[in-house]
Order: sequence, then structure tokens, then C-alpha cells
Amino acid sequence: MKRYALISVFMLAASSGIARAEEQLSTALNESVIKLPTTVSNIFNQVITKDMVVTQFRPHGEGPFPIAILLHGRSYKDRSKPGRERFLQATKYFVNRGFAVWVPTRLGYGESGTEPDPEYSGTCSGKKYIPAYEVAASSTLDVIAYAKQQSYVDPARIVVLGQSYGGTTAITLAAKNPSGLIAAINFAGGGGGNPETQPNEPCRPDLLKEMFGLYGKTAKVPSLWIYTENDKYFGPVYPKQWFAEFQKQSPVSQLAEYRAMPAFGDNGHFFFSRGFSIWRPVVDEFLRRQGVPIPHTPGSFQDTGFANIHEPASLPVNKAEIRERYVKFLELDLPRAFVLDAAGEFAGYAGGTPDALEKAMAICKKRAQKECLAYAVDDKVVWKNLISANTKEQLLR
Repeated sequence: MKRYALISVFMLAASSGIARAEEQLSTALNESVIKLPTTVSNIFNQVITKDMVVTQFRPHGEGPFPIAILLHGRSYKDRSKPGRERFLQATKYFVNRGFAVWVPTRLGYGESGTEPDPEYSGTCSGKKYIPAYEVAASSTLDVIAYAKQQSYVDPARIVVLGQSYGGTTAITLAAKNPSGLIAAINFAGGGGGNPETQPNEPCRPDLLKEMFGLYGKTAKVPSLWIYTENDKYFGPVYPKQWFAEFQKQSPVSQLAEYRAMPAFGDNGHFFFSRGFSIWRPVVDEFLRRQGVPIPHTPGSFQDTGFANIHEPASLPVNKAEIRERYVKFLELDLPRAFVLDAAGEFAGYAGGTPDALEKAMAICKKRAQKECLAYAVDDKVVWKNLISANTKEQLLR
């Protein structure tokens, strides 16, 4: 049996000569770090044995908690950053849903060391995608094996989510059907992309299509594929072809779902890290179908159609700082609430806690001279439910 060393983040930083303030461990998320001995073999058949840095989080309580594994991508510029992956927003998302979370920084990245580079897949014209993704999958299976040994987890409920290279790795794992895996989520998965030198044209997309087809033949767990229309690494066309081939070859094709999201920012490839407020309900819906309980605010709230919840410009206020607060509100997890005073002068918001509405109200009332009213609750704009229909026009005068 492997031995695992529990270490402080400060020891990690010292070993690499790096000390970053953002690497303070989160007590709210019960964050800790281990070094996991890992052995892989690269495309040159070189055997590599090193310690992989893995960050772990868990809810408060004894469990048993389902397991979530979050997988990072691969930078074409600098694989040394970040030193230790955490994905705090996505981590909070899963912890709020009762998951224990593991975020490996795989060999070849960050403080796990950039050399050798076991996930290197070859030159652009000579890609060897399958063995390269086998390396990432093998490392992830080590993390899963370790996670399943913990006394506070439910080893029969595992979700793997990945971004870019990690998204493809999530599908690689789905094809392997490890015991306990109930779902795989792929954000912008692919390989060989470079938005600077070859935007929208990844290296050997035909080989990726063939690989995803092979995965489709054996994958038996539900999978969610999320891509944007302006992904500059892979473009809007190739991901649809990869998914179509996966689904074509799958004997259980109904278990795979593709979600084409609208263009996001300058490069939708970063949708996972920057578009939480948009992808959260999509992932919520998918996980709910897998039996994962999704938090919500108690009470009955109806969406009034007053505005699209994702449009800060629709707020019935003139103050730019209130709209800025609303943008921050949209990044919060459920349950959440945004409250305005009736004069449109002050706002309060809170999220990620069952009493979000009460907290938002209390924040607003500290400064407001007029009544505080809920503008949005969870994913619904409720403004007209609480005040007259002409309030928006009155506030904008």
C-alpha cells in the first residue's frame, strides 16, 4: 500500500522557493494538501515516479460524502503556474452540495514539477493523444484510489470534472468505468490547441475524433460535454464532431449530453473558470438527474419576467456600484439573494448559505432609509412580485 504524507501548504511553498499569500489553507473548506506517490509511463515509454501534489477539501461533519475530482488543463505557455491547483469556486460548488473534493496538480505541472513532462503528446503533426491521456487518467485513478480509502467518503458515488486537457481526461476515465464513477463532466475538452498560432484549429482533430469514438464504445456512465461557440483553442465545429463520434459509437448514447453555450468573453475556452453563474444551473440540472441533491432557498419564489437575471443593466437603479455588486452576486452559489432598497440607493447580497435572503436583507437595512425588497433569489428575478409594476420607471427618473 502507498504511503501518503499530509503536509502544510507552507512546506510546499518552501520546497519550491515560492511563498504566496493566496495559498493559505481554507479552514471553511477543511483544506489540506498531500503528496501522492505516482508512477506513469510517457509516450516514449519512459517510466516516471514522482510525488503528485493533491489538494483536498471536505464539508463539515462525518459523512459519508460523495467524491468529486477536479482536473486542470494544460497551458501551452507555462506549466509551472499555478503552483497548486485549487479551483476554489468550483470546489465551493461541490462542497456546498456535500462532496469531498480532490484537486490534483498532476506530474508535469506546478509544484509537482514541470520536468519531465509525462503528458506531452508529441509534435503537432505527430500527435499521440491516446497514450498521453492515459497518463493523465492513470494519475487521476491514483487520486481516486486514495480518496476511496478515506473513512468519511462514499466510494460508490464519484464525479469527475475537468477543464480542457482535464475535460478530455474526464471522458477518458468515463471510458474506463472505474468502480463508483457515476458521472463525468467535460468542459472544453480537446488537445493540441493554440489560440495564438492556430486559432480554432487544433493539431490533428481527426485523431481526437477517432479517440473519442473509441471512448464512446466503452463508456457506460452519464457524461456532460460543455463547449462555447467562441472557443479559440478548438473552434465551434470540431467539438461537435468529437461528441457526435463518441455518441455514434456508444451503445448507451442517451447517457451523453452536449451543451453548446453562447460565445463567452474574448475566448470561451475559459468558460469554466470565469462563467460560474452561467454554467452552474446547467451542471446542477445534470447532477440532479444523477441523484445529487441541489441546494435551494426555502419558500416559494416566482420568476416575474421583470428582467434576465444575468443582465446587470436591467437593475432598476442608476448607481454603477450597485450593478458592480450585482455582478459579484451572480458569482455566488445557491442559495443566494440580492436585495435593493425601494429608493434604489443601497443593496445587499449573500449566497452559499441557507439564510442568504435574511443576510442580504440585514445588509441592506443597515444603510437604507426605505424598505428593502428582494430583487433576485437563486436564479429568479422576483422584483415585480414585491412592488408595483411601475417601480422601475419611478426609480430611473
